[in-house]
Amino acid sequence: GNTLSAAEHTCALILAMCRNLANRHTELMNGQWNRINGVELNGKVLGIIGLGQIGMVVAKRMAAFGMKVVGYDPITPPEVAAKNGIEFLQLEEMWPVCDFLTVHVPLLPSTRHLINEKVLAACKKGVRIVNCARGGIIDEEALLDALNSGDVACAALDVFEQEPPSCDSALLQHPNLIATPHLGASTGEAQVRVAKEIAEQFAALRDGKSSYGCINAPLIRAALSQPSLAKLAKLVGMALAPFASNSSVVSVQSTDTAFVPSAVLAGFLNAKGITSANLISIKQVAAANNVSFEVKEGGNDGEITVSAGDIKLTGRVDGETCYLVKINNTSTFIPLTGSLTVVKADAIVSVLPEIATRSCAVFFAGQYAFIQAREQEELEKAIESCPTPCLAKLVMA
Repeated sequence: GNTLSAAEHTCALILAMCRNLANRHTELMNGQWNRINGVELNGKVLGIIGLGQIGMVVAKRMAAFGMKVVGYDPITPPEVAAKNGIEFLQLEEMWPVCDFLTVHVPLLPSTRHLINEKVLAACKKGVRIVNCARGGIIDEEALLDALNSGDVACAALDVFEQEPPSCDSALLQHPNLIATPHLGASTGEAQVRVAKEIAEQFAALRDGKSSYGCINAPLIRAALSQPSLAKLAKLVGMALAPFASNSSVVSVQSTDTAFVPSAVLAGFLNAKGITSANLISIKQVAAANNVSFEVKEGGNDGEITVSAGDIKLTGRVDGETCYLVKINNTSTFIPLTGSLTVVKADAIVSVLPEIATRSCAVFFAGQYAFIQAREQEELEKAIESCPTPCLAKLVMA
């Protein structure tokens, strides 16, 4: 849609700030020939707050100017940032090292005045700041004070807390402010792409297909409308992980393909220790870890079948409880709750008497055994004398 246009406008404003082009243009039109030194981009540090699509495009383009790019995002994991040439930093780590800052986040209660008096005081003196995202992310009064003091050398705003801003605004009149009237998405190419994508979204919804992007956030809405199925999807994904350590493709079969595959993959990656995987971030996180999924529509209502390599698991929802009901061709009925340890069946025969004295249950399914306990400590004690190591230890939550 408008990703590329917004990113290019951000880059244009970063470049304009280096020489304060707006001021130089105005001065020249007024007969002044002021050849004032600016700054180069090469070797400077660019901080990007918000590593979604726009932030990533900005990072790629500004890196071409020789900038070092650092960034933060509450959803995008550090490994994804690193694959895009971005050093992931926490916000408080970014402020004192950045020569340039640009924000690419939505306006939420948590992001309103994200750039405020306290943050500006923590920034490197002479920082240059861009906002092509949403008005209100930067506290404009604090920004004006920082421009007046020189703590901020220059700012470029495409968006404002009040749009349009008052013409006699002290901020708008400041000589070190470059302002544009919310032009981020205002290109002919962007408008055509947005129109096309909206049409495709409605066509997909009309045909009962899963859509992308956010038309009332269909993926999240679908998951919230079927919490038990969403929970099952995550849990069978977690249960599959120990059996598919070398597999990069997860196959998912369900009568509901709107959100189930994403939830399965999130559970699969969570079980591998990748905690940043969720319904929102799953595409980026999965790609960063070279994992993908295949989707097959079908099966029984309330059931999800997942497979990877030579293992296939089927889970089912019964009331509010999720069960594993089949492993390959072996039927079973294992509650996916509490702490669950997976071992080879022949490995625990010798320790069954010890397990019997604990608050544990053992479920056999072909060559595998699942040991379940309410407390992980009980489970550890039960299997500590097991002759072979367990395949996996899972907390089914």
